[in-house]
Amino acid sequence: MSLQTTSRLRIPIVTADFFTSTHRFSASVAVGSRRFTDVLNDRISDYLEIRNIYVSRIDRPGEILGTYKLASLIKAHITFIVIASESSAQSQEQQYKTFTRRAEDVFLTVSSFEIQGKLEIVGKFDLKAILATGTTTFMSIIGAQAVNANHPDVTFAAPVILVNKKAVEFFSVLGHE
Repeated sequence: MSLQTTSRLRIPIVTADFFTSTHRFSASVAVGSRRFTDVLNDRISDYLEIRNIYVSRIDRPGEILGTYKLASLIKAHITFIVIASESSAQSQEQQYKTFTRRAEDVFLTVSSFEIQGKLEIVGKFDLKAILATGTTTFMSIIGAQAVNANHPDVTFAAPVILVNKKAVEFFSVLGHE
């Protein structure tokens, strides 16, 4: 992911890789004055407008199926997003919390992928509440790696992977009984 601005209007944009159960979309999103995660977690719209898109299948990420100037992604169908900057992955809700925080090693699965990294846990540890509470739909996995379960040679590593909580099939905080 990179933070850029458009040449005419100077609107900040974020470039990322968006994954659904079948495809990878490398694209840009205009975020304006908001953080990327706040755009994703905005409940006013179920859609995310993306620009300058390269489409590939998740098992062959280097093989481009097509390129498009403008498209829309249904947020609920995004399983995870690979971005390169932690600052864009922090929502306003996360930014202002003053509770005790700690990073825990996690392992989770979404359709076709296994994801490992660290999840920042706020307050008391409660495995059930991690996926159920808060106003965010996407959770930030820091220092993350996603491995295609059907093609383990296909991996994506990034400082942050945003995972759609509703797409999680299996979730474990390592080191807890």
